[in-house]
Amino acid sequence: MWAVIGVWDIDPELIDGLRDQVPLMAASKIALPGFVHGTWTQDGHMIQVYDDEASARSYHQAMLDQGAVDRPGIRSVVWHVSEVGAESDTTGWTARDGERHDPSDQPAATH
Repeated sequence: MWAVIGVWDIDPELIDGLRDQVPLMAASKIALPGFVHGTWTQDGHMIQVYDDEASARSYHQAMLDQGAVDRPGIRSVVWHVSEVGAESDTTGWTARDGERHDPSDQPAATH
């Protein structure tokens, strides 16, 4: 999997207006090709995970082409595509070969 990572420095007078847009920004990504998961913070951090490098790079470039990465009062600090090295959640994990692993199938850890 591949991720698009963004961090912005946002002028304080714009923060409240942008916070109101976060749910719409998040919801609008689910139809993008290859989109798997996204997280947006209220203070200008974002990570979106894609199935493949081409989908991640396509989104990354599209945002640059639209001028959406740097705008007046919203300065990009990080706008990067990177291969995902690991994932973690409470429902299990998926190996590179696509096999899903359920933690309830694993023996309990002993300490």
